Amino acid sequence: ASRSKLDLEVILKNQYKNDSIFKKIIDKPKDFRNFEVSDGLVYLKLRDRKVLCIPKLTVNGRDIRECIIDEAHSLLAHLGPKKTMDYLRDHVWWK
Repeated sequence: ASRSKLDLEVILKNQYKNDSIFKKIIDKPKDFRNFEVSDGLVYLKLRDRKVLCIPKLTVNGRDIRECIIDEAHSLLAHLGPKKTMDYLRDHVWWK
């Protein structure tokens, strides 16, 4: 089955206010120096990069986080859970 690639930036843009954790960051970004709010998206700032934050969100009846894990697993040609987790850790963050 052909699967469409998730366009996370389009899906997530301006969706953070519905998540109790990220709503605080959106409302008072200066209080959360380890996060960056840019163009309707929230990023966690790490030492050497920033990663896209993923709020609690349902898309087409599925948890967006589940969709992201599935896509990462497929993208990595099913290399296993450790490689998938390493890839996710390099690109996205959620609590």
